[in-house]
Amino acid sequence: MVIVIVRYSEVAIKGPSTRSRMERLLVRNITVGLRSVGINARVFRGQGRLFVELPGDRVREGIDVISRVFGVKSLSPASVYEFRDLNDLVNIAVKEWGEVVRGRTFAVRVRRVGNHPFKSSDVAKAVGAALKPLSAGVDLERPGVELFMEIRGNRAYLFTEVIKGPGGLPLGSEGRLLALISGGFDSPVAAWFMMRRGSYVDALFCSLAYPIDVINFLRVANALFGRWSIGYDPRLFILDCSQLINEFRERANPHMWSVLFKRVLYEVGARVAKSIGALGLVTGESLGQVSSQTLHNLLAIEHGIDLPIYRPLIGFDKDEIVNYARLIGTYEESMRTEEFCALFSEKPRTRVSVEELESELGKLRRGLVDDVLSTMITIRASAAGKVLEALTQGVGDLEINYVPRDAVVIDLRSKAEYEAWHYPGAINASPEDLPKIVEAMGKDKVYVLYCRKGLSSKWGALELRRLGVKAFSISIERLRGDEGLKGA
Repeated sequence: MVIVIVRYSEVAIKGPSTRSRMERLLVRNITVGLRSVGINARVFRGQGRLFVELPGDRVREGIDVISRVFGVKSLSPASVYEFRDLNDLVNIAVKEWGEVVRGRTFAVRVRRVGNHPFKSSDVAKAVGAALKPLSAGVDLERPGVELFMEIRGNRAYLFTEVIKGPGGLPLGSEGRLLALISGGFDSPVAAWFMMRRGSYVDALFCSLAYPIDVINFLRVANALFGRWSIGYDPRLFILDCSQLINEFRERANPHMWSVLFKRVLYEVGARVAKSIGALGLVTGESLGQVSSQTLHNLLAIEHGIDLPIYRPLIGFDKDEIVNYARLIGTYEESMRTEEFCALFSEKPRTRVSVEELESELGKLRRGLVDDVLSTMITIRASAAGKVLEALTQGVGDLEINYVPRDAVVIDLRSKAEYEAWHYPGAINASPEDLPKIVEAMGKDKVYVLYCRKGLSSKWGALELRRLGVKAFSISIERLRGDEGLKGA
């Protein structure tokens, strides 16, 4: 067995009852996380520390799990020795570290808990003096290796690694929240920050382009919750919001679609949050990042929502958010995600008033939110992988690498993007125009669609297939690189 020392920070400064509760929760989450990978470990509390006994052949795997448990500041695999006096400690250190320091500079760092006839500095000096002849010398500022010793009662814990954890508070110590997750960079990072502050976080996703955007969402949810929600299996609420597209286009001011969509999403989210006992909504909004996130629009959007809305990224810039996405492991999956352009106009309003937004809401048919909520399905995050596999298999042949001879190529990007560059002969259209194009050109043709990142084109190809049309999606990078190997 190997002992791993687990350190925490904020938990240690809580009052006695709160600290004890959080320590128990931290022990539980570590135990549950280790069991999830088949490791049955003993986890016990010491003064200001937790200690985990790991099987010798599962140490690295166990450390990986513990380093992702919220509330853990750092951890170290350690060798444990019992001792009688200072001379014992010196002999133990030489036995453990004699070869470690050979040819290297070193520094000894000592911490001590309990009553002993020596100080921490006495131990450091004695151990340093004994190891110095075996090494390249002592260097307290920039050592080649740091040697750590924690003395607790009559036991000494020796280690050379300090592995960083996420810090924060134990998951489950601060109630429940519902995160509105799109699958892009921002919202998963926002959810991670609130998990780090101790909240159980469930997720709600509003699908506009099923199943393509659901696949993207599940990939991100799997990366986020599969890695970080140790001690809790979040619920994922998936709703079909595609009816909002026609509703907004028929009834609402196009320059307010994005703000209106966000307001409806808040209302849907608030209804779901209340039904599960969540104490607020979490969003990935960053001030001024896009048109719906200006101060004026945020004020209008949250008006009338009677739950707190938590925006942990409000003061972050995009580079900071992307860096966190890399850190937590959602970056690669978020890179695949594209906003569904059918609800976003080229000239969105940045200063929508509460009165204007309420007026637009009044144009929508009654019962719209109820209709959206009626489509909701719920899965656990632990099942996301299986659901993702099933959905992915269903669209396996959707993407191609070349443009077949005589195919109709459709560019689903904005007019400005189309005019800046487009595939020769491509038709510029929006997703809702696709049925009209097929009606005009015929169902016997092959249709190849492309867009900015692939969401709209894949969704459009699926929609055309439902009409009995042979349709595919192709990446714009492929078209730009070789003009689609036309006729291959």
